[in-house]
Parts: sequence; structure tokens; C-alpha cells
Amino acid sequence: MMKKRILTMFWYDDAGEVHLYKDVGGIPYALAKYCGWQATFAYNDVNGIIHNQDYEKYVKLDTIHYPKILCKLKLRYYKYFQVIKYVWRNAPKYDVINFYHCHKFIRSLCWLAKKANPNIITYVKLDMGREGFYKEQKNIRGGKWESVSLFTVEASKYVQCLNKLPKFSNKVKYLPNGFFNDLGNFDTDIKKEKIILTVGRLGTYQKNTEMLINSFFAVNKEKISEWKLFLVGPLTDEFKVWLDKKIDSDEFYRDRVIITGNIADKGKLYEIYARSSIFVLPSRFEGFSLVIQEALHFSCFPIITDCFAGADEIVKKEYGIIIENENIEMLIQAIEKVIAKYPDCISKGQIAARFVDKNFSWEILGNRLQNYFLLGEE
Repeated sequence: MMKKRILTMFWYDDAGEVHLYKDVGGIPYALAKYCGWQATFAYNDVNGIIHNQDYEKYVKLDTIHYPKILCKLKLRYYKYFQVIKYVWRNAPKYDVINFYHCHKFIRSLCWLAKKANPNIITYVKLDMGREGFYKEQKNIRGGKWESVSLFTVEASKYVQCLNKLPKFSNKVKYLPNGFFNDLGNFDTDIKKEKIILTVGRLGTYQKNTEMLINSFFAVNKEKISEWKLFLVGPLTDEFKVWLDKKIDSDEFYRDRVIITGNIADKGKLYEIYARSSIFVLPSRFEGFSLVIQEALHFSCFPIITDCFAGADEIVKKEYGIIIENENIEMLIQAIEKVIAKYPDCISKGQIAARFVDKNFSWEILGNRLQNYFLLGEE
């Protein structure tokens, strides 16, 4: 029996290795690794050629060539021409073509793919946050996207509302972003330590890392004397200067705030997750944060802001806390509450791990997506 074939298109200028295990690269990888598909990830090569030994065992990496000089000159129409040409030439070779976001150019590409290959399934992953959802609710005159076979959205609460809109014509299915738990080797016997962890692009406006730092400093020193705060990820220059001054101003925190920088090695990153007891996501906004699933898989107790639409679908009251956006008082109270009941935090983290493993692993989600393609059902 011939393998099913999927082509994922990612022509944005920031394309890089970091996207391979996020949702854009994760979908073809999951279908190839767990479902036996033949998969291609086509990307904009303005930042250079992407190579990843593990990823390329399962997915072919192909370039949509866009010379850097043209990027500097902002000749975006040339980029669109390259994308159009790539779709026209390659659509006949695949059973499914996968696009991201919901705008007019995507609609045109789906139409083009159907012209090149009338049997192809055109799949648009909406990657839709609150603003995008509200925008679609207002734009009820968008017309039907007849050339799109399937849409998926990351928050289940959006499915029914979107399907009522003429644009989507009852073709929206639920598919959250998933996580991979088999990308790195580490000691699975690691014991939990009194570590509060956050992972992300530290210091950016979106991540609001300064609220976590200020909250940690605001907790009574006696309560956190045995605890450490781990900050994992690249730091902005301004944030690093600010953080260094803050730590240096009080000797108590010098050994308690651990700055690791970016950790590309998944095994080392997973080891830190496994050691940590509490995971905090203080972001102002997120699309669908992947670090939450990773943290829950490793039994971390989550404290997160209400920063994306599906937050309450991942973090339940039984094993986590969701606070208001940018509410530092709520974050301080949440940290104090959890560390005061430390053994309870560990047991609830184990409940979280069972829930996320059952509902958010890419192995499970890849099979669900395959059923959408092949059967039109879950």
C-alpha cells in the first residue's frame, strides 16, 4: 500500500530549526513518525539551510528559495511568486497540502493546489488566538472558502462558533498543539527538587518574565529559602542588564536565581523539567504555548496567566492555577500557596502528567489528524 503524502508550507522569513518541533514542523513529523506518512516540510531559506539529523529521518526538508538580498529590499511580491510556483509544481505529488493562518493569500493557494491536483486535501491550521477569533466573528461576509477541505483550531470552545460562519462551512475540527516526549535521552529516575521553572524568550514583552522575577522577590525570604528559580531560554540584552542589577542588589538571591540561557539539547532541557516542581508561565499573550505541555508531562505544578484561549483546557483546577493577566498580586499568592503545600504540589503534578499524556501528545494528535484526513472524523 502506498504511503500517504503531506506537504507542509512555511514561507515566513523567520523560518529556522526552532520551528521543526513546534506545530508547523510537528504536524508532518508526527504523521511521518507515528502514522507512517511520507512528509515534506517546505520553508523559506532566507536564514539559510536547515538541517536536523533526527527530523530528517522522517521528514524531507525542502527550500522555497528567496535570496536574502531580495528580502532586504522587501520585494514581498517575489516571495509570493516563489510560493505560488512551488505550490503549482508540487501539489500533484501529494495527498495533503498544509497551510497556516487564515488570510486571502492562503485561500488563493488552496484554490491553486486544487487546480493542480483536484484530489488533494487542502488543510489550513488556523493557529487562532482570541484576537483572530473575534475578528472572524465580525467578518461574517467573508464568503465560503470552498477550496479548503479542512480547518483545525487549537481551542475546542471555538469550533462550534466558527462552524456557524459561512466562511468555514462546518469544516472546522479541534486539534490542539501537542508535544513530543521522545526527543531527548535523560535519567528518568530524577527526583523532584524545590525548583520554580520558566522557559521562553526571557525579557520579551510577550513573556512578561519581569513579573515572575518581581513576584519571586516579593515572597517572604523564609518561605523560599530552600527554593530556586530557574530561568531557561535566551535573554534580551535589556532584560539581562536589569536582572543582573536586581540579583546583585541582594546577596540572598544570587544563588537562588539560576540563569541557564538557551538549552537546545532536549535531553538537558527535559532533565530540568523533571527536577522542577513548579512551572510558571507569566506571559501577556500566547498562541498556544508548547512549554506548558512539556512541563505538565514532567509532573510540574503549573501556575499560568490567562494568556491564550485554550489555557483552561490544559490547566485544570484539580492540578493547577490560572491567574489574571499581569496580576502580580495573584502570582505572589499562587506561589506562596503552592510552596506552602509542597507534597500536595508533587501529587497534583502527577495528575497533570497523566492528563496531558492522554490528551496532548503528538502521537495521539497525529492519529486524530490522520482520521480527519482519511475518514472525516475523530
